[in-house]
Amino acid sequence: MTIVFDATRIDFADALGGEILQVNFDTAPEDQDEAQRSTPYVLISRNFEVSDSATIEWYDGHDYDGGAEILSVTLKRTRITLCVNRELNFEVTFHLPDKKFKKLTSFLRRIMDDRICFAD
Repeated sequence: MTIVFDATRIDFADALGGEILQVNFDTAPEDQDEAQRSTPYVLISRNFEVSDSATIEWYDGHDYDGGAEILSVTLKRTRITLCVNRELNFEVTFHLPDKKFKKLTSFLRRIMDDRICFAD
C-alpha cells in the first residue's frame, strides 16, 4: 500500500543541541486541534542519545501508526518517497522555497545517514 498526499506544511525541530531531530510532512493547518485530524501526516525523527536509527510515525487519514523500520528514502525537489518494512510506502509532494529545501535536505541527511537517495 502507498499513502500519497501533498504536504501543505513541513516543520523542522531540533532539541538538546541537535541530539533530537524531526521533520514533519503535514496536511493540517498548524492551529488545528489534533483531536480533529482527518488528513494525513508523516513524521520522521531521530534521537541520537537513545537510538542508532530513525523512527517514523504517521496518520493515514483513518488511523495512527508508527514504529516501522525505514528501509529507504528518496528525496527530489518536490517529492519524498519513503519505504518501510511493513509493505508500506509514502509518497509526499511539497513545494518549498530553495532555502527551506536546503534545510529539509540537511535535516534528512542527519536523520537518515546513508539510507537517503537524492534524485533530480
